[in-house]
Amino acid sequence: MNRMRITLSTRIRRIRADERGVTLAELIVTIALLTMMLAMVMTIFISFTRSFTSDRSASNNTASATVAMNELTRVLRSGTQLKLASGALTPVFSEATAERVVLTAYLDTEAASPQPVRVMFEVTPERTLVETRWEPTGESKGVFTFDLDSPTSERTVVRQIAAGGKPVFSYLKAVTVREPGAPTEIVWNDGDPYSKILAVTVTMTVQTDPSGAAKTATLQNTVGIPNLDVPRIGFTP
Repeated sequence: MNRMRITLSTRIRRIRADERGVTLAELIVTIALLTMMLAMVMTIFISFTRSFTSDRSASNNTASATVAMNELTRVLRSGTQLKLASGALTPVFSEATAERVVLTAYLDTEAASPQPVRVMFEVTPERTLVETRWEPTGESKGVFTFDLDSPTSERTVVRQIAAGGKPVFSYLKAVTVREPGAPTEIVWNDGDPYSKILAVTVTMTVQTDPSGAAKTATLQNTVGIPNLDVPRIGFTP
């Protein structure tokens, strides 16, 4: 009988011990470990998110700069002189600054009766590149007129052009090769007539990331004007 009581008492103590749960020290250690694991997971997640956002912004920068460069190159290469009533030819460019260029061009050359357009590219104070076009309002004996107060269309080419770098537009009046090696570019300046501009160097730097953390995309291209009846290599103004 005593042995049975002892056995029963032992089993009851074991059951009570199993029902005690964890101690305060064990609970504190468990919470600390869970907190550390949660902090590690959050750190990895935040790092991944930042890296993904930065990579995506860098990709957007490149895509935006490419679209803008393609449009600028297409229009600039189509630059054309127009005839005046006197028979003389106008310069291709009528304005040429670091962030604004105005020119005449034939863009729809496959039309039955192609007509020139007046095109302006301008960087606004908000660092947006805007393209404005004017269709001719009249034509007489090959002389076209434009209503400069009534543009035909206006659209945004690219946003978030980075400031403080190289000028978006710079102009060349010659590219000469006097000695073996790299050609020497002769830069056009405000004191020269617009008719001396033979090529335009476009530098497009785009930063679409508001934080500025993503890598900017910079594309540069020197665009000649094939329609000009002037050799671009070896020409001395």
